[in-house]
Amino acid sequence: MPDIAKSDINSNLDRDKMFSELWWLNYCFCEGVGIGAVGNPFFGGEAVNICLHSKCEMTDVGDPFCSSMRVCLCITDQCALPPAKGSPICVCFNKKLAGDDGWSGQQLFDWSTGFGDTFWVYYIFCLGCGVTAPSANGRPLFAVQFKELCIKGGTKLATPMEGGKLCSAVSTRLCLWDQCAMPPAEGSPMFVCFNFLNPKTGAKPLGYGA
Repeated sequence: MPDIAKSDINSNLDRDKMFSELWWLNYCFCEGVGIGAVGNPFFGGEAVNICLHSKCEMTDVGDPFCSSMRVCLCITDQCALPPAKGSPICVCFNKKLAGDDGWSGQQLFDWSTGFGDTFWVYYIFCLGCGVTAPSANGRPLFAVQFKELCIKGGTKLATPMEGGKLCSAVSTRLCLWDQCAMPPAEGSPMFVCFNFLNPKTGAKPLGYGA
């Protein structure tokens, strides 16, 4: 699991840059919130929490409008709207009752699967749920990716404490910019209220990321 010092989602999701240039509304020991510019990006973030590594970002609407693929131990579920090419209309206990034979090449991070790799308890039009032996066909023990209109993200298992942090994150939503790390990151403001006691006092509200 990496220490999230800089996210590849956007160059402004940069912990060290935030420490030196962001106007901090508050910062307490290991986490804080600052006031920065709106729209670069409007929202996005990356975080690690013990053994989970997550990302969320903006994307285009459509193609598809919404979709998800998830594996959790022996459970696999998938949905897409419009339906993924080849999706059956109705499946019950792995028996196809109507529609095509199933999709292929569904991607979940670096793992790819076909419809026939899972025993589907049900599948209706554009979504379904099935069971498989844990780790069968190289599937992860836990992973999920999703897209809902203009939002896409995902979470997967990662090695705990890789990079020396139990948890770490950088994120933004509109004018609010957040950072946290445990243990605290080197160079963090430690204790700040309305940018008071911040050793880097030149920052202005709404200035970061403009």
